[in-house]
Amino acid sequence: MNEDKILEKYGNASYVVDQDTFHMGIHHLISDHIAKRFEKFDVVLDACAGAGFMAIVIAKHVTKVIAVDVDKNHLSQAKINAEIDLLNNKITFIEGDVLEKLKEISKFDAAFLDPDWARPGEDKAIHVHELSDMVPSGQILFDEVFKTTNNICLRLPKEFDTLKLKSFPPHEVQSVYQDNKLKFFCVYFGGLINEVGETEFKV
Repeated sequence: MNEDKILEKYGNASYVVDQDTFHMGIHHLISDHIAKRFEKFDVVLDACAGAGFMAIVIAKHVTKVIAVDVDKNHLSQAKINAEIDLLNNKITFIEGDVLEKLKEISKFDAAFLDPDWARPGEDKAIHVHELSDMVPSGQILFDEVFKTTNNICLRLPKEFDTLKLKSFPPHEVQSVYQDNKLKFFCVYFGGLINEVGETEFKV
């Protein structure tokens, strides 16, 4: 990977990424904006951690992050990246299907949910439009995490019709823009809400 691109996106050229984790990761100015919402909480679950970029940024604002990912290669990258930022002591890494691992995780106060928007084996730039088509299912993941906490941030692709969330608990749908282009939605629930309804964030 090009070090300049890694530096521009993540703020650290030393991070370890591959094509998938680079594509899936969030620009550091946006991830920091999201992470600050978690400051009032103690233990945060990062349900689909990838190369650990959100776990690392959230760990700068809370006591502990529990980072779960089913891909051992991605999790290996996450561990290295946490060590680079000297935050590995604040992050517990768990390999496996988060829907199964939730049975073993006893406590967390808030959660960042970022299920994979691409079908297995398909181009990461082609996004599914339904919660049920995400991996793991965004609907099931939300329902299972909601049993433990209502303080949830659910990241969804820009193609997603947020009107499909009308049956969900009260929430804030934040449209996230970078260089005047819609990148994705962050849907906040519980104590992560600043304002119920639609908001925007731009970098």
